[in-house]
Amino acid sequence: MNKKSVGSILSMLPQQQLEQIGAQTGVDRNVSRLKGDLMVKLLLFGMLRSDRLSTRVLEEFYNSPLFKDFSGKGDHQTRHSSLASRLSSMEVDYFKQLFEWTTHQFSNYLPKGRFHNSITRFDSTLCSISSSLVEWGMKVGRKPKEGPQQVQVKFSVGLKNYLPNSGESFLDQAHLSEETALKEAIQKARPQADELVVFDMGLKNRKVLQVFDQEGLHFVTRATANVRYQLLEPHRLIKGRTSDGLTFQQDSKVYLYASGQECVAHPFRLIEATLEETGQVLFFLTNLWELSAMEIARIYRRRWDIEVFFRFLKQQLNLKHLLNHSHNGIQIQLYATLMAAILLLVYKHKQNIASYKIAKIRFEDELLLLLTKQLAPNQTPFSPASAFY
Repeated sequence: MNKKSVGSILSMLPQQQLEQIGAQTGVDRNVSRLKGDLMVKLLLFGMLRSDRLSTRVLEEFYNSPLFKDFSGKGDHQTRHSSLASRLSSMEVDYFKQLFEWTTHQFSNYLPKGRFHNSITRFDSTLCSISSSLVEWGMKVGRKPKEGPQQVQVKFSVGLKNYLPNSGESFLDQAHLSEETALKEAIQKARPQADELVVFDMGLKNRKVLQVFDQEGLHFVTRATANVRYQLLEPHRLIKGRTSDGLTFQQDSKVYLYASGQECVAHPFRLIEATLEETGQVLFFLTNLWELSAMEIARIYRRRWDIEVFFRFLKQQLNLKHLLNHSHNGIQIQLYATLMAAILLLVYKHKQNIASYKIAKIRFEDELLLLLTKQLAPNQTPFSPASAFY
């Protein structure tokens, strides 16, 4: 395996690209100091170095000799209040475009297998914050008798191959439902015709699935155990076949009931299988007709990757600790976090490291080693700062 160092990975995010996207989005309009490229570097630096990031921690990083060398910013100092103000007002589209460029740039550095590179898994995760700190948020459960209520912000992410390729944040109560949030996240991501979209049972509106099919969006999901349908005809005779711990019962073309006695007059493929270990009955729902039932089940199994990815974002990259309480700042944090995740995922793979946590520790160690050598007298090794020039 061709191992890539921290320096070589950072060098794939050139200063020229940061400035080009900055000019396109106008991120530095009327700003003289905390420019877009410097904020990107600060957020990435902070996320890779801190287990619990805040604007006060970012202030300490910004004013440190190590970040001065990492960013090439010179002797300028700042305060946490200035950083918070900048996060609340700077152009979100700058971070979104830079994230999209980054995932495209790095996608060729990870392995591809049958279906794997064309599968995009969509899911959402919730992060809590006290209602005493914000005037927005999704309310879950009953209001506590004592103390402020915990409200939620939702992050909906698409994961293609090993890398995130889309992300949305939602604060309003309407998006607490996955029927609303996941539908919007999938449609905004605009999957290509050759992509296979995989999502869980949170999005099960039959008419939405019909719209997806009519738009040419290929999907695999699960139906609940009490799924109601009208059998049209068998698609393939597979009863009794086994694969990957599943025993298949049926593979059929069906109409699905939307509500009450109303049936959506649009055909879908329903696959029924039983988990041999537990006896649990699973129903897979799709509009893919050419693949085998076994392949459909394997494609759905890849959905678990995004659950692991969310744990990585929360535990290793601070996503559950909000830097800023404005929607603007929250969106910026999401895109910066996804960019940091891409850097670590590529490093993890290229260094053949199994653990996300170990990959982050080694990445940080290598980064600090390069920076401290750069700061030492009479030393002129490669500096990550050159990655941005």
